[in-house]
Amino acid sequence: MLRFKMKYLLHNKQNRLILMLTAGVSLLITMIGLFSYREYRNALDTELNTPNIELLQINVDVTNRAFRESDNKAVDLSFHPAVLSYINASEADNRGRAATAQEYLKALATEPDVHAISVVKFKDRSVLSSRYGYVPSWGEAPEHEWESWIGGMKEKPLLIKRRLYTGPGSRPGDTELLSLARPVVVNGEVAGAVLIDLDYDTLFSKMYTHLSSYQLVYNLEGELIYPKLNLPFPQAELGKVLEDIDVSPFAHVTIGGQAYMANQTFSNVTGWRLLSLVPMEQLLKNVKIARNMMLMLSLISIAVGLAAMYYYNFAAFRPLKRINKLLLPEQKAAGQGGLYDLEPVIGKLVGDFRSKSLVADWSLPELRSKFLQDLITRSIGTQETHTRFEHYFTGWKEGPFELLVLSIDRHTEWSAGFKEEDQMLLKYAMINMAYEICEASWRTVVAAPQQDSLVILLQAAGGEEQELYADARRLAAAMLDVLKITVSVGIGEQAGSITHIAQSYLEAQTALSYRLYEGYSHVRVYSRAENKYEESSGAADELWKQEMLNALRVSDAAAAQDWIRRGIAETRKRGIQPQKVFRSLSDLLEEILHMAAAGGYPVPAELADYTWHQVTTMELNEIEQMLCSIAVQLSDAFGAHRQSKEFLLVQNLIEYMKENLQFNIGLSDIASHVNMGVSSVSTIFKEETGTTVYDYLTNLRINRACELLQDSSLRIAEIAQQVGYQNENSFIRVFRKIKSTTPGKFRESSKSSKEYADRPKPRHSGVSEDSE
Repeated sequence: MLRFKMKYLLHNKQNRLILMLTAGVSLLITMIGLFSYREYRNALDTELNTPNIELLQINVDVTNRAFRESDNKAVDLSFHPAVLSYINASEADNRGRAATAQEYLKALATEPDVHAISVVKFKDRSVLSSRYGYVPSWGEAPEHEWESWIGGMKEKPLLIKRRLYTGPGSRPGDTELLSLARPVVVNGEVAGAVLIDLDYDTLFSKMYTHLSSYQLVYNLEGELIYPKLNLPFPQAELGKVLEDIDVSPFAHVTIGGQAYMANQTFSNVTGWRLLSLVPMEQLLKNVKIARNMMLMLSLISIAVGLAAMYYYNFAAFRPLKRINKLLLPEQKAAGQGGLYDLEPVIGKLVGDFRSKSLVADWSLPELRSKFLQDLITRSIGTQETHTRFEHYFTGWKEGPFELLVLSIDRHTEWSAGFKEEDQMLLKYAMINMAYEICEASWRTVVAAPQQDSLVILLQAAGGEEQELYADARRLAAAMLDVLKITVSVGIGEQAGSITHIAQSYLEAQTALSYRLYEGYSHVRVYSRAENKYEESSGAADELWKQEMLNALRVSDAAAAQDWIRRGIAETRKRGIQPQKVFRSLSDLLEEILHMAAAGGYPVPAELADYTWHQVTTMELNEIEQMLCSIAVQLSDAFGAHRQSKEFLLVQNLIEYMKENLQFNIGLSDIASHVNMGVSSVSTIFKEETGTTVYDYLTNLRINRACELLQDSSLRIAEIAQQVGYQNENSFIRVFRKIKSTTPGKFRESSKSSKEYADRPKPRHSGVSEDSE
């Protein structure tokens, strides 16, 4: 109910006017208050910032001057002849050489802020001081607190440390020193160090302070150097302040719930950080009050505007309440049910419609791709085609359309180099590239109906003529440059309407099949007028395959390869239609796989994962190389097998069956011929040939009968007796089962046929004889 009322209020013009005025006035008041507060804050920052930065810089100059003077003394000492003489002296000569150097140290240590000057020797760990003279060992020195960190001189050219004086006459916490150390280098190595101890209190007494601010000094390691007593803030909160201000010249920070303006500067001599903190509470008290009053005024104006809207619209809902009472008089609560119940229902319906619309928009590319696949496979009728086209292709015209097929060259070889997931990613990338390249000039739909290819449906955008061939070339080149995939492209004739897409697809496939003769990476446009390739095939097309298989069976690899080369050369010479060549080669490879499986031989590597696309995506020269390689592998496997005892046994059985076809021999007679049991013979024969003895004998008889039907004028009954059948009807029944025709019809068709496909020549006959 509340949501319904809010929608009504926002759709009313008077309500919108009141709301805009209320929001505008409130926003203006808020902006004035915040702007005034910001400007005053900025002006205050400027006024406080400048003197604090200047004061910090003065203090930096004070400390820098003191340390620079001490550093200059340390550098001079590191090169002074007396100091170098002491550093280079042997342990026995140390005391004698130290006398001269000590006089020089005492002369330099007369400044009021210099507590002591010492020369530390690393080789024999002796020390020379202006206060207590020469000491042969660091540990024996009256004051040697520096011993724990002086070795750092070998890594850093300058060290500055805050420490307590622990020498004679000192009391705990009485005297603090700031020690500056410089290395003494001899022959490129740090042989010792000059240590100048400055009085802490004397040094920092020269700093200038401001009564309303706090000043702090930190060293490079983040340790507090100054002040040493009566810190006004906890160390943990000061660490948070250092993180907040980082390297900024100033920042606003909070310590203990109080606001401060923090200013800082850095010393380029010591690297120290000088920080000042100025409390802001009293300075900003009045301006905060003014800011809060402005914000309160803004909230009051908003409340007044909302009250005006409520008062204005109080009467607007009275008619709705009245209607609700009239429709549902039994309800006691006038503000419940009725018309208000329609609002969530309508809202749900609108929400569901929007969700389904979004899903439809997201699914549209997939729906178009599925529609294209159904078109080229002729899976839908004409009426459904037009209906789905109107739903899925809003903005497209009824025609014309262009269609091209893009196929991956050597698909089997390409797919073997990638895992299935990687193949899917690459094909997805190919589809995206097709859209990216084509959509600049074309309306585009891409489908992937087969493993090796993409089908791309195009319609010129804006109805203007486009260069389809140039775009296809550009697409193929992009696939090679970006994805390293070589592709061939076939383009069908222009389809006048959506129902002609299937025909254009067949034409594109035909154009693509020319890859067999023309090689890879070509774009071929189908031309109905072109009749370059022969549609028919003759007996020679089957003869070379039969002879090749016969050569394989006798393990003659050279002969098999020779027949392959002759068959491929004849195919190229005659220019047989590529689709017929593909079917013929696929049948040959299937036969080779059957032979390998029947004999239990290893499948050649080229056929390990054989599919139809292996042949259709290759060109003729590579197919010839593949067949020759397969012939060599199978010949070796058959040759090794021919030496086995089982093979020789089966060949003996086959010869026996061929010589006794005319007799009524059975399985027991065949087993007796080799003096073996029927079960053993059946098992061995099935393992070697892949078929049973009975089926093999029956095929021998029927094949012999076919020869007699073609080459002799014997009657059917006589032929039946010559192939072992005493009953003519039994012979005819078996013949029809195997050949799907009767012996008489087979003889008639053989004599009337002019083609050479019924009976191959002997295996030593030439191809040229059969093709004439």
